[in-house]
Amino acid sequence: MKDMIQEETKKGCGLRWFLGLLFLIVAAGASGLLLMTEMGVIGVSLPGCGEQSACGDLSRGFFGSVPGIGWPTSYVGFTFFIAMMVAWPACWPRVPRTMVLIARLGMLMSVMFLIVILVEWKLCPYCITAHIANIAFWITVESSKDSSKSATMEGSSMIATTTFICSFILATGGLYAGQVQVDRIDGIQRAASEQANIDEIVKATLGGGANPMKDVEKPKDDGVFTTTKTAVKDPSDFGGRYLYGPENAPVQIVMVGDYQCPDCNRYEKIVAEILESRDDVSLSIRHFPFNSDCNPYVSRTLHGNACWASKFAETAGILGGNDSFWEAHSLLFEVKGKFTQQEFPVLVEQLGFDPKTFEQVMVGQVVDAILQEDIEIGGNLGVYFTPMIFINGVQLKWWQNPVDLSSTVDQLARAIADGRNDGSLKAPLNTEQKFIDDWKTGPARNTPAQPGISKGIASAPHSIIVFSDYTDPELMVVDAKIRKLMEKYPGQLTYNVLASPKNPDCNSRIRDSFRELFPSGCIAAKAVKSAGKLGGKEAYWAMIDYLMNAGQKVTQPEIISAGVKIGLDRDAFLEAMDSQEIEAQVQTDVLRTKGWGMRTFPAIVIDGKLVPRWKLDDKPIIEQCVEIAVNGE
Repeated sequence: MKDMIQEETKKGCGLRWFLGLLFLIVAAGASGLLLMTEMGVIGVSLPGCGEQSACGDLSRGFFGSVPGIGWPTSYVGFTFFIAMMVAWPACWPRVPRTMVLIARLGMLMSVMFLIVILVEWKLCPYCITAHIANIAFWITVESSKDSSKSATMEGSSMIATTTFICSFILATGGLYAGQVQVDRIDGIQRAASEQANIDEIVKATLGGGANPMKDVEKPKDDGVFTTTKTAVKDPSDFGGRYLYGPENAPVQIVMVGDYQCPDCNRYEKIVAEILESRDDVSLSIRHFPFNSDCNPYVSRTLHGNACWASKFAETAGILGGNDSFWEAHSLLFEVKGKFTQQEFPVLVEQLGFDPKTFEQVMVGQVVDAILQEDIEIGGNLGVYFTPMIFINGVQLKWWQNPVDLSSTVDQLARAIADGRNDGSLKAPLNTEQKFIDDWKTGPARNTPAQPGISKGIASAPHSIIVFSDYTDPELMVVDAKIRKLMEKYPGQLTYNVLASPKNPDCNSRIRDSFRELFPSGCIAAKAVKSAGKLGGKEAYWAMIDYLMNAGQKVTQPEIISAGVKIGLDRDAFLEAMDSQEIEAQVQTDVLRTKGWGMRTFPAIVIDGKLVPRWKLDDKPIIEQCVEIAVNGE
């Protein structure tokens, strides 16, 4: 009878042992996906998990890493689950007491993290899955412990514990080695990208530059206060009106900026350190406030006080000369470009001026003319964010690659001193040239291969991917251009349109005001994905064509009716649009737009490189980029 009871107990233990292993596999799988994303092994954001998601927020938060050493907690969780899986065979038929204690410790950690997740409402699906699976594993362990009081049935405590500790150490060591390798590869890639931009600056000479004023007629009156320049006549005329540093410095930095721009503030501090430590560098400023009140090149106001901040600096220069301009320049960055009517006289008095006199000059035509000169030059240079930094006329592409400004200045200064660079200036590229050059020199990314639904043959050597709201009228313009290019280069291109709805209901990057402009953006994105799932390539493109022509106010019933007309089953179509699978596909596209640094839409990616701007009057920016991609320079 005793043998029968023990046999039945062993069967129960076997089931619990299997369940424990299953829960460990689930926990390790969920945490492993997070780990691979954090290490960059997975190149695409997981559905529901990305920089702007709950997963990203948790990984960047206080509990995202071990205090003191900075080791990600997702790594600790993964190694815990792996070590427990390796030690689990030694826990048959009943879990040793030491392993029960370890499981309890793991459970307490999971409970703590779940509380954090709920309190902060950061519902990362992979985190939650891993922690719930771990708690389920602990329940299984406790159940196994209580299933029999027979010490003879307890697994080997020494073997299980030793196996767990050794496995945990080995797994941690393996992860550390992997992280070191990933960091090394990232460092090599960053260094290569940085050096490419530095080499461009070091090799730059006047003869190799393009003069953006060569086709511009000289104004009748070139007085600085009565008319404005629309571009730069020659490289030596590119700098601003005030100079910080030696007049004949071999390294000349020009910053086109906005006093309320956070990146401008950051680079201002870097440049200030360079100027303090060197006597061969100079700095001058051009203004480009992102405020539509004074800047016709921006469509909306990002910085409410930016125009007045620029005028404040120029007024100080007019009244007090070079030193007063730079004093005002530094003061404006200290207050982040913002001041109220009450704060204005206090700031003016800090500079040593009478507030009433200062105000009279600041609101006058002279300051307006100065500011408009800078804005026109910035517009001609294709400014679409700030700061734009030029070193001897060549742009420092800090937004594409993590370029070290100090290192760039140092290498250029040494090249000039050694005679490898004659120190002459290069005229900055004009807008059209800049847009194309930004694409050519941009980082290439791995683009999603979708041969089943992309236009063109799968073996085509070049790809075009557009990220857009399917109801955006601009998509029709882009689509027409690309279809003509596919006819011009048969067999050379694949083409696809991925989702970037301009509706905050499914795209957190979009402002609330866009909800009324693109009310069906989210529904349209789901409709295209669902059509592709149910009807393949033909239905996918038929739905895109319908939505492009239907307009921004198309309704869900109209979209459903269109789906039926192209051959989709109504119920299946509705079910697909409401499914988590389709929602995840849309969110994956949206997350790519964030990860790839897309700022305006439709956004165009050619051969994995983003075209930062493709609209410039009637200039064929897209066509020129594709021609370069297909035929070379």
